[in-house]
Amino acid sequence: MNTTDTTTGLELRPLSGRLAAEVRTPLSALLADEGLQEQLRAALPEHGVLVMRSASPTPEQQIALASVFGQPEPPQPQNPRHPDHDLICVFDSAGGYKADKWHADETFVDNPVSGAVLSMQVKPPVGGDTMWTNTEAAYDALSNGMKTLLANRRARHEINESVATVHPVIRTHPVTGRKSIYVNDIFTRGIVNLPPDESDAILPFLKRHVHRPDFTYRHTWDEGDVVIWDNRCTQHYAINDFEGRRVVHRVGFFAEPFAD
Repeated sequence: MNTTDTTTGLELRPLSGRLAAEVRTPLSALLADEGLQEQLRAALPEHGVLVMRSASPTPEQQIALASVFGQPEPPQPQNPRHPDHDLICVFDSAGGYKADKWHADETFVDNPVSGAVLSMQVKPPVGGDTMWTNTEAAYDALSNGMKTLLANRRARHEINESVATVHPVIRTHPVTGRKSIYVNDIFTRGIVNLPPDESDAILPFLKRHVHRPDFTYRHTWDEGDVVIWDNRCTQHYAINDFEGRRVVHRVGFFAEPFAD
């Protein structure tokens, strides 16, 4: 992903070599200026992850920020909702929630969300970081032979046997045209158009490959931080290394869908 550190009007600072940029323009300014919003929309697929430190949005502001990128979506039925805002999903470690495996959100449905806005509400004293990985960089690092093998392969994604779908193993981003690896630890069960033995060998390799440290960004949270990610070209992992309570609010959004 591009490491350009400024966009006219929008102040950005790259945070790692392959992924993520910090947005230094204040949230209030972004929500009031359509020109800045257009630049923010363009920055997301370019950098994959956008970080806004100490933004401390109200629920209404978080929903408005998600609306900059697309249509906000209600949480999946199995996820808890904010008592006053149906579009906000509340992930509270006190309720036993964990997302401590690499995944992209909702890949078990035909049309997963395009991205999400996450805000830290309650931070544990130590730990509780979140990592993201760049699945486009992971694709680029494959050998030409592996890229040829994976072309036109499809994989099954499921959350349970009654909620499942099939997606291409390699997907093309609808905005940038870049290709990425589209399998993950939580939801991907197998490559359906390969013999089972070959799927059992190749799928674990792809999952390990996507997680290489040189494709990643690790965010150490402060309360009030906001992170926005492009769910079409990244995966994430909530590190379960903390004691105490951790609460985040998430708003997903639909933008340009995959064409494949």
